[in-house]
Order: sequence, then C-alpha cells, then structure tokens
Amino acid sequence: MTELSRYQPAATPDYSHRFHAGNVGDVWKHCVLAEVLRQVAATSSRATFVESHAGEGSYALGTTGEWTEGVGRLWSRVDSDPSDAVARYVALCRRLAAGDAERPTRYPGSPLFARTVLGPEAALRLWERDADACAKLTSRLGDDAHVRITRGDGLAALEQAVRDAEAESDAIVVLVDPPWSQKPDWTLVPDVLARAAAASHSATFMLWYPVKSLTRPNAMILRLRTAGVGGTIAELVTTPLEHQRRRLNGSGVLLIRPPAGVLATIGAAAPILGAACAIRPGVWSSRTVAWAADE
Repeated sequence: MTELSRYQPAATPDYSHRFHAGNVGDVWKHCVLAEVLRQVAATSSRATFVESHAGEGSYALGTTGEWTEGVGRLWSRVDSDPSDAVARYVALCRRLAAGDAERPTRYPGSPLFARTVLGPEAALRLWERDADACAKLTSRLGDDAHVRITRGDGLAALEQAVRDAEAESDAIVVLVDPPWSQKPDWTLVPDVLARAAAASHSATFMLWYPVKSLTRPNAMILRLRTAGVGGTIAELVTTPLEHQRRRLNGSGVLLIRPPAGVLATIGAAAPILGAACAIRPGVWSSRTVAWAADE
C-alpha cells in the first residue's frame, strides 16, 4: 500500500468549499495568491498554474454566511489606494464576482484568479476529486484551450504535474489547498509538498492551511525542515486562539520560492485585513516564520 493510498478515505470527505467561500480564510489566501500571480505575470510569457484542489471555480453567496466576516467587510473599499495588495484583491473580486454596491453575490475560486492575473496564454492544470465540483469547473473553464481539468487526486498527481510543467513553462505557480478534513492530512500534505518542491528548482509553491492552534502548523514546519525544504509561513488570525469558536480562528499560507517583493507586500496587507476582519474590533494577530532549506 502506498503512502498516499493509506490516507485516502473510502468515500470523498463531506466537505464543500461553497459553505466557506469568501470567508476570511479565502480573503487571506487569495490576497496572497493574487500578489504571487501578479509578480509572475510581470516577468513570464509562458506561465503554468497548477492547483491540486481546484473546486467549482465560482460560488454563489447567500444573504448571510461566512463571507460576511471576510470579503463582505472589504467590499466597500472601492476608493482605496490601488498600489496596496488589499485594494488590488478587492478590485479583482469586483471584476470576477457578481454583485452590486452593497454586497457580492458570487465569489471567484482560485482558477479564476489565476486565469485573470496570468492572462489568456497561461496554462492551467487543475485537479478536483469531487464529481459535481469538477463538472461545474469544467462548465466554466473547460472551453479554454489552455486549461486542462482532471477529475482525480491532485495530491497524488502533484509531483508529476510539476515535472510536466517544467517542460512547457518558464514560470510555475503551484497552489495546494486541501480541505484539511482528516488529521493525517497534516502529515501527508507536507510530505507530498516536499517531494513536489524537489521536482523543480524554480517553481513557486503556495499551501493554504487553517489555524486553530499553533501545534499543527509548527509540526508541519518541522516536518518540512527535516525534509530539507525551506520556506516562509504567513498567518493571519482574526479570532483570538484562546477564544474558541466553531469556525476557523485564522489561516496561514506557506510559500516556497515566492517571487521577489511578495513577502513585503503581504506583510503590509496583514494589518489592513486584520483590522477589517477581526471578530473583536482591534483584536487580531499575524505571524511570519521563515527558515532555510536544511542541507
């Protein structure tokens, strides 16, 4: 039995991103992703975007939901300085998501951010295990000749996808965004990521993860360091960790080989997003940890 198959459930986990679309985790993830993509687009003519858990591509937002504590709190930032990452992110959301002056009615998924920022000539290599989500994604992007959508396990395919992208691209951005629905994911995902990172000397990797305590993120860092992988985590917590609640307290992104300038840009974005999305006014925190690859 392979390492990957040990952790595959008999059935797809009961998880759908549609229930969480546009929440503060999405806000942090997509604000960072948009900056990574923007920097890559500025220097690359043949970029490839690889995503392991691509989802539906776009999500309807009800009148209430987690989005009200995320993108809903930023929707009115139309007059913000366009030079800051948050303003650029909100402008992208307004461009890609249906809505009006009052609120968004849809929220874009990562593939739409990638297609828009990287441009029409970029290659998108997308995996999604859920049949319904994959069908919806295909209906939105399947006619694009530069997009390849696979219904299957994006983690199992990740290393080979990176190797394939090396042959056709001058820049690669890889997004790993699993549902984290099983405890073993915290072991499996960094192991897969380490192998995929070793398959390329230049690809940029981005991993999103939830933060409900620091125990599992810290263990993930240690696991990657032990595997010889260097990187940086940037976390944004908008509900104090000591204040337990049923929704996530915050989230983090792990970046491997981020483009120049991205870390400084997202560092400046964190206070803006923290202040806007904090559950208790003024109570939020951020954490950045960087480590070199162990030889």
